[in-house]
Amino acid sequence: MREAILLARLLLDACLLGYLVYAYLTVVAAWQWRRAAIPPTQTPDLGISILKPVCGIDPYAEENFRSFIEQDYPLHRFQILFTAYDSDDPALAVAADLKKRYPQHNIRVVLNSPNKLQGNNRKVANLLALLPFVEHELLVIADSDMRVGPDYLRAISAPFLSDNFQRSVGLVTCPYRGAFAHSFAAQLEALGIGADFIPSALVSRMLEGVGFAFGSTIAIPKTVLERIGGLQPLLDEIADDFLLGQKVRQAGYEVVIANYMVDDVLGPIAFKEMWSRRLRWARTVRAYRPIGYAGSLITHGFALSLLWALTQSPLDKIAAIVCGILMVRLLTVFIVSSLSDDPAPRKRWYLLPVSDLVSFAIYVASWCGNRVQWRGERFRLQAGGKLERI
Repeated sequence: MREAILLARLLLDACLLGYLVYAYLTVVAAWQWRRAAIPPTQTPDLGISILKPVCGIDPYAEENFRSFIEQDYPLHRFQILFTAYDSDDPALAVAADLKKRYPQHNIRVVLNSPNKLQGNNRKVANLLALLPFVEHELLVIADSDMRVGPDYLRAISAPFLSDNFQRSVGLVTCPYRGAFAHSFAAQLEALGIGADFIPSALVSRMLEGVGFAFGSTIAIPKTVLERIGGLQPLLDEIADDFLLGQKVRQAGYEVVIANYMVDDVLGPIAFKEMWSRRLRWARTVRAYRPIGYAGSLITHGFALSLLWALTQSPLDKIAAIVCGILMVRLLTVFIVSSLSDDPAPRKRWYLLPVSDLVSFAIYVASWCGNRVQWRGERFRLQAGGKLERI
């Protein structure tokens, strides 16, 4: 028992030191990303097709859809395509109503037959149904619960026209922040996004480059998509966004995290829904990057400091270390969220210890099974990220 406690102390000491290094890296990574910002293009010449696969009514769906319509971009240079797996999906009625209200815009609602579904990823099946109706070269795929500003298309098309990159840009993605968090669970999710997920992605960008993408935005030219094999191979994968970024990078193109923050509209979600969604994300990362995900243990500094306290005896030493780790956590979150333009961690800093404990509980739970729930359906997640419907 004495040897076990000693080993636990040494491991936790190493983890806390690792966390301090990681906390420093998050600040540097956020600063580097901010410094690499490309201003929105002033010559919007790229033709853009926005692909919107939907499934059910998200909070404030009409406002979210409308934000993609009301773009400061020439009307003849972009179109918006909506589809759903179920032709009776209520979100399609919202899209159809917007089509009537914006007759000058190129909006199309495509009814996707269930017979077209050949895999377990309905989002990819819906995207495949939209491809025949695409009119422009640049495809922009964005999840249905995202909301953007009027300069969005100018911002995400700018890297394709920039000379700042050594290789051709093959994909542009956008970080996102939790917005309109109208419940306690939604506030915890917003903190998890802004204080955990986005900083870790920026650190990955700094240390190993960008080989991933976010569902908030995937801008990819049709020619690049065809060159990497299209969407068909992703029909049974849970992380189509991650794999698109990975395949584009492997093909020799640059993948860019644009300096444009998209709003992930959360609304008044319940704790169970928040837990289920974040557990799915965690198990997805574990499936595709098990070694890196195991190493992400050190990012849970506050929770680790509490575990460390259980192996120590002098109360003054325990209080100093735990409070010190918490202060480092708060300071770095304030700096990173300021650089990333995400107000949630700064507004709700007092919830950060609770958020950190929830995040750690999700991390632990992610190792205790392989089942996930996605848009009301249950799946078994195979090794490597393949989906098996339950």
